[in-house]
Amino acid sequence: MNSTMPNFKPAMLRLTSRSVGLIALMCWLAKFVRALTADFSSVRRSAWIGHSRRKLVALMSGSLLCHSHALMAECKPTFEDDFEGNTLAPHWQIVEGDGCGIGLCGWGNKELQTYHRRSITVADGSLQITASPKDAGYFSGKLTTEDQFAQRFGRFEARIKLPAARGMWPAFWLMPQDPAESWPIEGEIDIMEWGGNKPNTVIGAAHFGKHWPENVHYSETLLMPTAWHEEFHVFALNWELGKISWEVDGRAHGSVTPRTISPWRWVFNDKPFYIILNMAVGGNIGGEVFAEDLPATMLIDWVRVYDYSCLPRP
Repeated sequence: MNSTMPNFKPAMLRLTSRSVGLIALMCWLAKFVRALTADFSSVRRSAWIGHSRRKLVALMSGSLLCHSHALMAECKPTFEDDFEGNTLAPHWQIVEGDGCGIGLCGWGNKELQTYHRRSITVADGSLQITASPKDAGYFSGKLTTEDQFAQRFGRFEARIKLPAARGMWPAFWLMPQDPAESWPIEGEIDIMEWGGNKPNTVIGAAHFGKHWPENVHYSETLLMPTAWHEEFHVFALNWELGKISWEVDGRAHGSVTPRTISPWRWVFNDKPFYIILNMAVGGNIGGEVFAEDLPATMLIDWVRVYDYSCLPRP
């Protein structure tokens, strides 16, 4: 989520036994689709798939899950929230304020919002984080599982619908539990960041290095021909010993390893990390805010975490 640094850049489904057969069929169909499109030039193939993306996304996602569906069918989440009812579960802690109370006005990123619990609601089967105008600024929401749930390694995923609003900066990210050093010495992992003024791009990042301003990060972006806010997407992270990989809707779009960031020390084997969901307003990634786009709401359908043993193996 933090971006005041130089750039160091060079759905997994919760399956049941009843759904394994369906995924197997999807795998077969995906293989057929790949064979059908194999003779297209790269330009024509991209255009064809873009035109038929909505019809094929389930097939292609099924193909990516083929090698691991049997394993995931046996896995149970170590953390799960489907946001049923109308109250927030006790494993979430609401963050309030504008950062000035901890000497970090604008949360270190020139953000414009003040976090307030009234901006967070649970309704209609989803968690809703809403940004709205207030006097000369904005209200928005942030919540974490700090001191309630943290895990080292495994799969972290959430089904999210991003807001159709310029200047918003929603994020799904992880921070180390009980840090002994100031940021980013012990790391930060951003599963998903999105800026409303660049609606076709999502970002995954890992932060590390020395104290600010000598900190660095590695990031991966995924560019789509359509805006990410048009529908729900599953944003996921596979985190294992010596490797972090990002996925969207079952599609891997980047990874980082100790070799990638050498000579910087790999800090992501050391500690469990807790979950953060928030929507910043403006700032380094959100950019210019357009009042006519507000209020704007980020919807979270569910959040799940799986143990390291549930990760797909080659």
